[in-house]
Amino acid sequence: MTSNSSARPLLYDISRNWRELLDASSFQSDNPGPWSEKEEAAAEVMISTLTYLQRIGCKNIEQLLKDTIERHARQNE
Repeated sequence: MTSNSSARPLLYDISRNWRELLDASSFQSDNPGPWSEKEEAAAEVMISTLTYLQRIGCKNIEQLLKDTIERHARQNE
C-alpha cells in the first residue's frame, strides 16, 4: 500500500470482520489461548478499524479513543 492507495479495501476488512463477529459464538476459539470466538472476532474488528484510522492519517489514535470514551461517558451521565 502506498500513500496514493485507496483506503476502501480496509473498509471492506472492517465489514468482513464485523460479519464474522456477528456469527461468532461464546465457545472457545480454535486458536491457542483462552479467548472465545466472540472475543477474537471483536479484536479483529478493532485491529482492522485501527489500521483504517492509521491509513487515513489519524494523527493521534490514542487521543481520539480517549476523547470518544469521555464523550460517551458524558452522554451516559
